Amino acid sequence: MSASELRDEISLPSLTWRSWLVLAAFIVTTVFVIRPLSFRVPLPRPAAIHSLWQHPATETGLGISRWWYIGVHMDMKLTPWLVILLLLASTAIRFGDEVVHGFVGGNGIEPYSIVILIFALAYICISLDESGLLSYVAVHVTSRWGHDGRVLLLCFYALSCVMAVITNNDVVVLCLTPIICIFSDTTGANAEPFLIAMFIAANTASMALFIGNPTNIIVAEANNVSFLSYSAWMGLPFLGAAVAGIAVLYLTSMRKIPRAIAIDVTIRPRDMLRRFRQAVLGSVVLVSCLIALSISSFFGVAVWIVTLPFGVAMLLIDAIIDLSTTRAMRTLESAPIPVTLSEPITYADVDASDIELQCAPAASQLAGSLSPTAIAEQPNKARIMYSARLRHRIVHGIHILDMRVPTVSAVLRRLPYGIIPFSLGMFIIVESLSEQGWTPRLAWLLKHMCPSTAAAVFIVGAVTSLACNVLNNLPMAILFSRALQHPIFAQVDDGSRRGAMFALIIGSNVGANFTLVGSLAGLMFQGIASQKKREIGYFTFMRWCAPVMVVQLAVSCAILVAELVVVK
Repeated sequence: MSASELRDEISLPSLTWRSWLVLAAFIVTTVFVIRPLSFRVPLPRPAAIHSLWQHPATETGLGISRWWYIGVHMDMKLTPWLVILLLLASTAIRFGDEVVHGFVGGNGIEPYSIVILIFALAYICISLDESGLLSYVAVHVTSRWGHDGRVLLLCFYALSCVMAVITNNDVVVLCLTPIICIFSDTTGANAEPFLIAMFIAANTASMALFIGNPTNIIVAEANNVSFLSYSAWMGLPFLGAAVAGIAVLYLTSMRKIPRAIAIDVTIRPRDMLRRFRQAVLGSVVLVSCLIALSISSFFGVAVWIVTLPFGVAMLLIDAIIDLSTTRAMRTLESAPIPVTLSEPITYADVDASDIELQCAPAASQLAGSLSPTAIAEQPNKARIMYSARLRHRIVHGIHILDMRVPTVSAVLRRLPYGIIPFSLGMFIIVESLSEQGWTPRLAWLLKHMCPSTAAAVFIVGAVTSLACNVLNNLPMAILFSRALQHPIFAQVDDGSRRGAMFALIIGSNVGANFTLVGSLAGLMFQGIASQKKREIGYFTFMRWCAPVMVVQLAVSCAILVAELVVVK
């Protein structure tokens, strides 16, 4: 056995039942992230509410149900934390070790700072979208070059690339997917080629800048890569992948794109621009943020510290403009709030006087059947009424917020809150994998798969691209970042280590072009398209995108190898 193999064997911890349980928990979490599951849990109804809650179907013969049902949605927000609680209860992990270290971070990965960075950038980008600027540009492109289907495909691809570079892939999907569907409805053109072109371009261009994808942020922060250094390394691989992507897509979709399209001239670009001042000031804030990030590379300032003030500044700009334009609507604060309920009215939805009126007949009929215990539980009504009033005040406050600061309210509603529990939970689970011996084994495997710089780039790029479509790109990036930081993988040469790091970034972006489950943007894209009656199935998407992804991966990795050879 060689000295290197001996060091590996000594460094690899033994596997225990805790190791296998944590691995199973990680797999279960990724499954529910990709395919959420919803179900209802029955709970016994408290006596005070049970005595007043009426249902047509009965269990007691008096029209009263003894159960209520709580809906549980096992998705990316809830599943990681349920898994963590189960692991804590089974003593497979410890709160003071895996949980605390997973939240606080280490070795360059600070989960809380990554969340702050993502939200600051998300507010700026979503505010720009709410202003109508992105829709204005998209409709202008459609009306200007939309008469030729093949030219329009190129325009949508280029527009998606530019928008993804200056914002991120999620914003592009949110903005352009509905516009392309509306364009298809008004012209009769097949939407699939344009939707696929937009999605491929968004995921490809998201690798260009540090801020384009949360996976970029995770990998770059873990390896202390500055904004400027990141852009210098990833600029050419992005351009190569973008050109290769549109070339393959154009050749494979030529027969499905109409040459002539009748454009609806009644849709005017200027009608899309809803808030002109916010569009102008938002553009200034975004450009200033990108410039500040470039300058901060020379001073070693943390990226989240640079980005957070710009996010706060955008929020203040939106709030000031909203308040200045809605002063006349302040009288609505005391107006009654029309409420439309999509569910049956419950005891907590109405006021006390309404309950007394509605329940008087039922109360007189059931008075003789009420036991002393039920009567003694009448103080529970006070708590129920307090909850009803509190709910009314919250609804009223949200209504006032919508009326006074509509832009801020709309942006806050669209922020990706689900990424907070998901990312923090996945950081903790990946930390548990490291503590239980799985991350060292992944590092050992990658070390032996990367004997040279070129092998490291192509193998890590291919492995991470495929892993995206098994684990989803965000948990994959967290897991592989930990593995590439491990002392076992650190035994490779500097060129291989750097090549593997940037290949991980390529894989986390381009790999999302293989299947719909490769990224959160893919799941969101499928959902929006389905709402617009555009069903793009798993295998349909793969048939469109798999050839494009393979060529993009090969081209971008080849360019990265050339860069590493030249710089070396």
